[in-house]
Amino acid sequence: MRAYILPHPPIAVPEVGGEEIHKIEATEEAFDKVAADIAEYDPETIVIISPHNIMYRDAFYIAKGSGGEGNLARFGAPKPDVYFPYDTELAEEIVGLCNEFDIPVVYSEEGAQDVDHGTFVPLYYVNRKYGMPQTSPYKILRIAPSMLQDDVLYDMGYLIERAVAHIGRRAVIIASGDLSHKLKEDGPYGFIKEGPEFDRLVTDVMKSGNLDKFADIDKTVNDRSANCGYPGFVMLAGALQDYKITSDFLSYEGVFGVGYGICIFECENWYVRLAKKSLEKYVREGRQLEPEDTEEFPDFFTREKAGVFVCIKKAGQLRGCIGTILPSYDNTLEETCALAISAGTNDPRFSPVSAEELSELDYTVDVMGTPTPAKVSELDEKRYGVIVSAGRRRGLLLPNLEGVDSVQEQIDIASRKGGIAPGEDIEIERFTVERHT
Repeated sequence: MRAYILPHPPIAVPEVGGEEIHKIEATEEAFDKVAADIAEYDPETIVIISPHNIMYRDAFYIAKGSGGEGNLARFGAPKPDVYFPYDTELAEEIVGLCNEFDIPVVYSEEGAQDVDHGTFVPLYYVNRKYGMPQTSPYKILRIAPSMLQDDVLYDMGYLIERAVAHIGRRAVIIASGDLSHKLKEDGPYGFIKEGPEFDRLVTDVMKSGNLDKFADIDKTVNDRSANCGYPGFVMLAGALQDYKITSDFLSYEGVFGVGYGICIFECENWYVRLAKKSLEKYVREGRQLEPEDTEEFPDFFTREKAGVFVCIKKAGQLRGCIGTILPSYDNTLEETCALAISAGTNDPRFSPVSAEELSELDYTVDVMGTPTPAKVSELDEKRYGVIVSAGRRRGLLLPNLEGVDSVQEQIDIASRKGGIAPGEDIEIERFTVERHT
């Protein structure tokens, strides 16, 4: 996962800004660095949170349809004109999660055909890195924040990340937003002391990488600063709550009386980090992690219990996979540590992982939901894992696996894993997973 905070000043686009763009040279250079970072990551989808989409007071907006066109004609630059295809599968997954968890969302074609400048400006630089194609080489998901409370914004961000994980999408998230618009007397909205104060507080959070600290910013300072980015920043914090964040703060400028801040966030999943750290210590030292080795990890690991599957790959090929349907340990920290060691050293299909291999391994950690009885019509091989039982024989298959393209195929594979012959009477359970990669 990669994530970014970016501004969206049309003047930063040369076709609009002309010679004025040289007054924000640091912003332009930072945009180019972000574009290079995204192009190197080569995402399938860019999720972009923009306050200049249709914005509702009490609901989030997601653009619906096959795609939309964008340009800066209203700012005097009808060219370039770019078509952005939409990731409808990801949008529908987010909407489904919103409905499940009572997060208000409007999934609408209204305004979906015309890509707003809060989306277009950051993606202009990305597309320039790709050679300015008429159709972007990636899909996008356009979402607008709402004016709901911070905890709802935070939860919505988390659902976005969960949807990305559920369908296995290679994605990046951009929170598009300018900082205070009240930095200068001759700026577009004049000056107020809370303007530079807000920008200082926000950029301090960006630099720290502790995005949960956005919620600590004084509400009066936030409200009076006339910024448009804060709700999206809180959503980004929610999306990254399962990740260890390394911040690369690139630039801040307020030349035109509006604050432009640019930051890259490198995101290492906490579950994957824990599994990797646990196996590496065991292979190298023959010891499990001690309490002092896990002090960096969030406290949700010790608060929660769940079954966990740890799968390890080397050069794209399975190297070990061990898991539990229901929790066997007191918390997910202990569960993940133990199963990472088992996946690397006790999977009977493979020899134990050697110290020389450790740098070549990729990890996936699936945190299991509680299995519930289900009919075949209630299954979805992308969203739900399946457990097939016949007497004491039982086979399990995780959801959203490469090469498994139908419910029947999922059932057949799970049955074979359980030693269940075709035509036997079976009972079926389904479960969800949180996939961490």
